[in-house]
Amino acid sequence: MNEIYQQLVSILYAIWQRRTYALITAWVVSAFGWFLVAQIPNQYEAASRIYVDTESMLGNLMRGMAVNTDILQQLNMVRQTLISRPNMEKVVRMTDLDLNAKNDQDLEAIVVNLQKRINLASSGANLFRLSFEDKDPVMARKVVQSLLTLFVEANMGASRKDLAGTRRFLDDQLRKHEQELASAERRKAEFQQKNLGMLPGDASYFTRLQQLRGEIVVANSDLSDARVRRDEMQRHLSNIPPYVTATGSNGGPPVGGNSNDLAQRIAGKQRRLDELREHGFTDRHPDVVIMKESIAQLEKDLTKERAVIAEQMKSGNMDPLPGTGAGNLVPNPLYEQLKIRIIEMETQVASLQGRVEQKRQDMAKLESVAHQVPEVEAELARLNRDYGVIKANYEKLLERRESARLAQDLETKTDGVQIRVIDPPQVPRLPSSPNRLLLVTGVLVAGLGAGVAVAFLMSQLHTTYTSVQRLRDTFAFPVLGSISAIITAQEERLRHRNLVAFVIGLVGLFGSFGGVILIEMLRGNLLVG
Repeated sequence: MNEIYQQLVSILYAIWQRRTYALITAWVVSAFGWFLVAQIPNQYEAASRIYVDTESMLGNLMRGMAVNTDILQQLNMVRQTLISRPNMEKVVRMTDLDLNAKNDQDLEAIVVNLQKRINLASSGANLFRLSFEDKDPVMARKVVQSLLTLFVEANMGASRKDLAGTRRFLDDQLRKHEQELASAERRKAEFQQKNLGMLPGDASYFTRLQQLRGEIVVANSDLSDARVRRDEMQRHLSNIPPYVTATGSNGGPPVGGNSNDLAQRIAGKQRRLDELREHGFTDRHPDVVIMKESIAQLEKDLTKERAVIAEQMKSGNMDPLPGTGAGNLVPNPLYEQLKIRIIEMETQVASLQGRVEQKRQDMAKLESVAHQVPEVEAELARLNRDYGVIKANYEKLLERRESARLAQDLETKTDGVQIRVIDPPQVPRLPSSPNRLLLVTGVLVAGLGAGVAVAFLMSQLHTTYTSVQRLRDTFAFPVLGSISAIITAQEERLRHRNLVAFVIGLVGLFGSFGGVILIEMLRGNLLVG
């Protein structure tokens, strides 16, 4: 394995030493090859797709035969009919190819060449592709068009007028049905727009009704909660005195001060209880139970305090301070705050009541038109039925018009359409051959290969030895050793210039390759399928 590797390295080194010869050879071969590729004339293909009723056309030929013909037999028969000698002679005259003939032998050669270059291939049931290739795109199209003209005229004959009448009849019917179809579509669209929300399959009506019911349930729930909170506040308000005494006897604390403190504590705990309920805590939750027990205990203490104050006021034991009257009362701020909150709750209750009433009215309106839904469904079904009938007739007419082009028999109106041009021939804009991109690339590869081959051949004719081992293997003389070459500065510069020149030449070769491709692309010769 090591010997093979050493030999390969030696060969590659020898080729590298002769790289200049390889590059020159590659340039010569590539330039000559690209010149030859440029001289190859373009070929343009004109093609047409036709429908041929082989059963009708070949009925007389196949009459009396007990076997069925396959597609290859049908193709061969159509081709023989198409490129018959009378047709070829007519095509030659129609395309002015006979002007190039100086005698009968030249005309015969033109006819034979034309027959060989006409291609007919099957592309489906009774569908054929007719093509012709020539260096002149206009001539290629003229040949195909002439063949089609002769073929159609020969096989359609007098049935052309009847077929045209059938087409006009179908076109008139199609225009009439198009108008009816457009009118039906317009009526259907107007009806759907008018009854939007009640159409079958339209979830908007029933979804809205169900949504209103859910909103009413939610609004009633909110209303009940608001009423409960309002009633609870009113109950607490009844336990809070609207007035409290400003001062007590002998400079003591204000009479009713303890009562006021209890009322404030009750209000604070009540607010806390409301917050717990708003956060979703039920009456069975431990925090709610403890809070309600605490409020109940404070209310008992407040009741006792009020009873004591009332007893003192009756017995006259409340001594006012100097400058004040006994029982000098002032408005209780807690009472006023709670009363304001009750007013706010009354407003909220009234708003929720109005909301519930509005939702009920909306639901009543929707329910009032519920009886119209079956009527809307019935009317829409009728419109859909009419639209479906008109559309079905329209589609049948479309199918019949298409069938008229390819049908074997149009009943009594035509005598059997035998041929129909599906795709007429066009003047080709791009060449179909040769594939210049492939050829140009192949020339470059061949040039590089030729250069490497020349360098290898020269290395074999003028052998050099790159290692001591190779000398020992080649000659029977003893090899004492090797001496390294001493390269001067001038030699080093020369080697560097040679390497730069080689790189420039190689880059120029690939640049020329790109330039050739660009030129061919600008000429429109590379865009070949």
